[in-house]
Amino acid sequence: MESIHERGARSEGPFVVVDCSAIPSTLLESELFGHERGAFTGAGAQRIGALEAANGGTLFLDEVGELPIDLQPKLLRVLESRRVKRVGAHAYLPFNVRVIAATNRDLRDEVAARRFRADLYYRLAVVEIQLPPLRERLEDIPILVEHLLSSRHGVVPAFIQSRQFLESLQRYEWPGNVRELRNYLERCVTLNEAAPLGAGARSERDTESTAARAPLEIDPDRPYRKQRDEWLREFEVRYLECLIAKHGGNITAAARSAELDRAYLYRLLWRNQMR
Repeated sequence: MESIHERGARSEGPFVVVDCSAIPSTLLESELFGHERGAFTGAGAQRIGALEAANGGTLFLDEVGELPIDLQPKLLRVLESRRVKRVGAHAYLPFNVRVIAATNRDLRDEVAARRFRADLYYRLAVVEIQLPPLRERLEDIPILVEHLLSSRHGVVPAFIQSRQFLESLQRYEWPGNVRELRNYLERCVTLNEAAPLGAGARSERDTESTAARAPLEIDPDRPYRKQRDEWLREFEVRYLECLIAKHGGNITAAARSAELDRAYLYRLLWRNQMR
């Protein structure tokens, strides 16, 4: 999205990113609109919001589908009026920004399910760009690798640009899309070796899928607790693999579907070396 900003008429202005999935809903309003000192507990100083900070430039609302339903009409009103009022303030301030929004969700489905307001959707959906998941455009990986590494400072290990390494990347489904690819490349550069792909790796060219694994067998000659713990670990890994793949690497959506706290889901992923 930053490349769109850099190639547009607003390239001299700021580029401000708000990740709607990473900020607690109680703080998101302040993040977008800003707040005055004393507006709420912990507001010890005045803070400008993302809309003010992006004035004259571009505001990128990442994972806009995760925007709380009660905040959506407030954002719509601000976008329509092109004026913003900080939390706890009385005056409205004009702003002039270009808004780019992205989401892993199908917002039409979200509107039909009444989880996303139709009026805000139509306000944002002036120009839509459908970007297929990375698993459907594996031929783009060499170009993406070159682009993602071009912004790094320091030496990039030679093996990362080798044909063998790039071909191995093209055999992976990348449920986390470009974000997962970027993090994986960072790991490889840091370790100076081809790090193992995540436990959620499910190559389309693999002959054995997660669902086709052999069932776990009961061995009455082995201790009960040890065998039970192995079963539980295997279940956990299989479940997380399927969950993350189903939601395209979107942790917020996966946590909601599994009825898990997002922080707890992250801990499960880290524990099983899937993040």
